[in-house]
Amino acid sequence: MEYYSNDFNNPYMYGTGKGQREYLPKPYHQVMTEIRKALENLTGTVFEVCFLNRYLNQSHHLGWHADDSTEMDDEKPIGIVSLGVEREIWFRSKPLVDVWKIAKALGSEPSVSIVEPEKLKLGHGSLCLMNKGMQDTHQHRIPKASFTCGERISLTFRGYLK
Repeated sequence: MEYYSNDFNNPYMYGTGKGQREYLPKPYHQVMTEIRKALENLTGTVFEVCFLNRYLNQSHHLGWHADDSTEMDDEKPIGIVSLGVEREIWFRSKPLVDVWKIAKALGSEPSVSIVEPEKLKLGHGSLCLMNKGMQDTHQHRIPKASFTCGERISLTFRGYLK
């Protein structure tokens, strides 16, 4: 269901507490390499990591998160290439509790506003490019689909800090 590759053969730790997982790098498949080269040519960015997720049906999903692990290079964009059935990706500003902590630390009074998540459809062969630094300010998720559907594979390309 998950497949991880990187240029440095370093394991990747994700999550905290009971949800923490370690991913050992596996070799790049030829298709991954071809997509990576096309993405690097398009963006002018070198991507050292590819993380593949397989969604079997409408029930498979990812909860709200940011790709903000310390090993990942936040100065590079993140590219998500989708293959298979169309699914949505949702984006939102990081939770208000983070904003409140930052505001309080800066000595100001935080204001409250509720913003609906932005939703984007990821069709077969599509590219979603998240700008550099976006993981500091936003989270994203792949919600359960509201319809019966088949498989989707996403290939997420990121920069890596050695």
